[in-house]
Amino acid sequence: MLTITQVNYIRELYFMEGKTYSEICKMTGRNFRTVKKYIEKEDFNVKTHKAKRPNRTDVLRPIINEWLLEDQSRHRKQRHTAKRIYDRLVEEHSDLMSVSERTIRTLVKEERTKLNSLKNAYLKLEHPGGEAQVDFGTFKGIEDGVLKDFHKLILSFPKSNAGFTVVTRSETREALLESLVTIFSFLGYVPSAIWFDQMASAALRSRDEKGLVKVAEKVQRFATHYGFKIKFCNPDSGHEKGNVENKVGALRRNFFVPEPIITNLADFNKELLQKCVKRHEKNHYQIAKPITQLLEAEFTLMKPFNQKPFDTARYESRKVDKHGLIKFGQCNYSVSPQHVGTAVILKIMANEIEIYSKDYEKRLAIHPRLFQKGQESIHYIDFIDIIKLRPNALKYTGIYSLLPANWQKYLENIKKEEFKKAFEVLKFILLKEDLEFARKALDEAFKSESVTLTPEAVLVTYKRIKEDKQIYEGFISLPTELPYYDINTEQYDSLIRRVDL
Repeated sequence: MLTITQVNYIRELYFMEGKTYSEICKMTGRNFRTVKKYIEKEDFNVKTHKAKRPNRTDVLRPIINEWLLEDQSRHRKQRHTAKRIYDRLVEEHSDLMSVSERTIRTLVKEERTKLNSLKNAYLKLEHPGGEAQVDFGTFKGIEDGVLKDFHKLILSFPKSNAGFTVVTRSETREALLESLVTIFSFLGYVPSAIWFDQMASAALRSRDEKGLVKVAEKVQRFATHYGFKIKFCNPDSGHEKGNVENKVGALRRNFFVPEPIITNLADFNKELLQKCVKRHEKNHYQIAKPITQLLEAEFTLMKPFNQKPFDTARYESRKVDKHGLIKFGQCNYSVSPQHVGTAVILKIMANEIEIYSKDYEKRLAIHPRLFQKGQESIHYIDFIDIIKLRPNALKYTGIYSLLPANWQKYLENIKKEEFKKAFEVLKFILLKEDLEFARKALDEAFKSESVTLTPEAVLVTYKRIKEDKQIYEGFISLPTELPYYDINTEQYDSLIRRVDL
């Protein structure tokens, strides 16, 4: 099997340099069927997902890199040694230290080599039509009545000066790829090449034999799938993609002042892309033509959008702890307690995390992706079965504070032997309705019961409400008088035959 780099080279020879199948076979030494297979291939998704185990040194690299950067402004005799870095890590970050001193020495050597390597010579970039630049920016928005930090991804086209933006919750690799797909799908075309700065979401921390930054394997596969070439700017050279740098500020001032109210992120992005199109009706700042017209001319130099979806998610394995939780990104996510101690697979997307059984046969839970350290996303309904067995722990669980006041009072006063039944009824209602419906059902049950209210009575009331919408709306309409019916059985008498005995 060829590597993605080899596949990309074969496709470039055919699509960009116009080589024939036979010429490519001679140049690469590959079989004709192999060349034909990868040129005609449209789907570059990984067929089997292997959960990537987190590296224990990943959290230490940024800390080491920061200390080495600070050393560059210090006297050379007062800079960190590898031994001193190891000692500081033990003293200041003992909770992150799970590797040996030898491993730290290796990390220090690698990070120091990166910092001391010769920088690439300055290259003046020329952007022909069909190429684009990409970058992230930040802004503040209002969601659920709270002022929050958001990110936006901007894709700009220097030739026509067109720019498109969508909102994300982070600058992760998943956010980068999903946002690009959203813009590609909206345009119906994909740029021939895209310029990136050396952002961690697209580039690796290592370099090839030529000293060039390596593209992350997932990003290279994504680029091959949609048919664009990845180009990186030099380090600390934002001017090399100045068009998108200017767009970051311009679009913030035009679309995000004052702070926008975001109720649904997908709908907000659809409106945002339409605003970008509206903005392109004005003329180019140098050419007396509308930006829309110039962009349409660039479309002839781009590739049509590949309708076959690319799986932009990341997959990792985790073990469910004794509390029914898994940890990802220093945040906790709940899984049903019946899976405690088992391994599960995380499907990590830009804004959501789905949890699957180890064999991918069943989806166990879906959560919004969290980004602030210590946050939790817990589906308390999964823990009702445990609370039934440990009723005394009810007041100390998160689900208790979420329950309506009437349910809290009811569960406190109910008999111990009926506690489990009450929770079964509550779970039954919540699986079909919401907490507000559960509150109204209990209130209605109290109206019809003059003695102690049993869980069975609550369930009957709930089913009665579901069957009769008038009860739920608060009134019942019954007739006050029934019409009079005259009964005549003569017709039935004529049907009776007489039998002589």
